[in-house]
Amino acid sequence: MLVLLGLLVGFVASIPPGPINIFSLSHALRFGFWKSVSIRLTASALDATYCYVCTVFTSLLTSLLNRGALVLRLAGSIVLVAAGLYLLRQSRAHGLRGLDLSRRPSGRGHPAALTFMLYVSSPSLPAFWLAVATVFTSHRLVTHHGIKPVLLALSCGTGSLLYYMMAAKLGGKLKAVMKPEFFEKVYTLMGIALLAIAAFTLVLFLIAL
Repeated sequence: MLVLLGLLVGFVASIPPGPINIFSLSHALRFGFWKSVSIRLTASALDATYCYVCTVFTSLLTSLLNRGALVLRLAGSIVLVAAGLYLLRQSRAHGLRGLDLSRRPSGRGHPAALTFMLYVSSPSLPAFWLAVATVFTSHRLVTHHGIKPVLLALSCGTGSLLYYMMAAKLGGKLKAVMKPEFFEKVYTLMGIALLAIAAFTLVLFLIAL
C-alpha cells in the first residue's frame, strides 16, 4: 500500500509544468529520448532524496525552510533566468542545425547540473515534500525511522521517473513527425516561460522584503 501511494505521489507531483518539466521536455524534443536521460534521472533521484530527508527530519526542515525562504526565492530566480537563456540559445542553435542529432547541446553547462541547480534552488519543492511527509507521518503510514521512509522515498522517485520517461517518449514521437521550425518555436516559448517564472519568483522575493 505504501509503495503504491508513493508511486502515485511521485507520478502526480511531476505532472505540473514547472521549470524542471519544461527543461526535461524541451531537451527530449531537441536531442531525443536517450540524450535527456540524465535530466530525468537527476530529478527523480532528488525527488527520492528530498522525500526521505523530509520524512526523517520533518520538524528540523520546517524550521530551516521558514528561515531560508527568501534566499531560496532569490537563488531560484537566478537559476531560472540561466535555464531560460539556455533554452533560448538552444532555440537559435536548432534553427541553424535543424534536426542534426549528432551535434551536442550548445552551452557549457551539463543538463544534469542545470537540473540539479533548478531543483535545489526551488523553494516550492522542499515545501511540497515536507507536506507529503507530514501527511504520511500524521496518518501513521510511515515513521521517522526504519525501512518505511526508504520505501516511500524510492517509490516516489520511481513514480516521478515513470512520468518523465512517458513525457520524453511522447516528445521523441513528436520529434519524428514535426519540422525543425516547430521545435525552434517550442524552445523559444519554453525559454520565455522560464524567464516569466523567474520574474514572478523575483517579484515575490521583493514583496517579502
